[in-house]
Amino acid sequence: MTYKIIATVVTQIDHATDALDAAIVLASRMDAHLDIFVVTICHSETNTYYMGTDALGIERQTRDAMDERDRLEQRVTSRMQGEILRWGLHAATVQGPALTAYLARKLRFSDLVVLPRPYQDNPDAAALVEACLFAAERPVLMIPKGCKAPDTGGHILMGWNDGAEALAAARAALPLLQQADIADICIIDPPGHAADRSDPGGAMAQYLMRHGTRSEVAVLARTEPQVGDILLRRAREVGAELIVSGAYGHSRLREAVFGGATRCLLEQADRPILMSR
Repeated sequence: MTYKIIATVVTQIDHATDALDAAIVLASRMDAHLDIFVVTICHSETNTYYMGTDALGIERQTRDAMDERDRLEQRVTSRMQGEILRWGLHAATVQGPALTAYLARKLRFSDLVVLPRPYQDNPDAAALVEACLFAAERPVLMIPKGCKAPDTGGHILMGWNDGAEALAAARAALPLLQQADIADICIIDPPGHAADRSDPGGAMAQYLMRHGTRSEVAVLARTEPQVGDILLRRAREVGAELIVSGAYGHSRLREAVFGGATRCLLEQADRPILMSR
């Protein structure tokens, strides 16, 4: 089982280099088609200028965004020279409110979207991730600065809570899980009244085994306020190259205000994260 269509979105070349490199590596390894979307965003807003200047301001900002798009397109084309894989380049400039609809339309037929990890001095990255997860409904592999695509073999850590989001992430990660040496099914403080309380994680371990993945179940106590912090600590302890996790088990507003595993991982992860919902 492999990904056949991998996509990545470039909005700022300085922040997308690692994600673009990871997408190229994965597409080459899995003989997949790589779609590269170069998107610049015009953040102009009407009703913020003196009377009669709206059109001039919007025109100037749109022209600047289109010029930046052309520069990004040239740099990506230069980067792809010599790469032996099937790939396509799609360039666009969109108004800020239209970004989600544009990505939903373009990415919904992708098997995996590779993006930079948000909250690393790239103001567009969080919007890209949420557009992919909620509008396009595609799994997203996020690459922190200085990281690369997970190697074949190695160790993958999977956060598991028996929820729909965690199951969606496990299914989305199967091509990578099948190439791993071992998957660490990490369960944090499982409820004592759960249906699988006598064998937490057993059904998921069996599921992965039938898909050709060797796995181990680790049941951990909740020793820190944030589940994300525990997953990150466990990933460092076992040397995991990738974290697989469901995204936004709570509402985005609750995660933004009170925090949560998703927000913690997006802000702090020092290794690639694959999320789905």
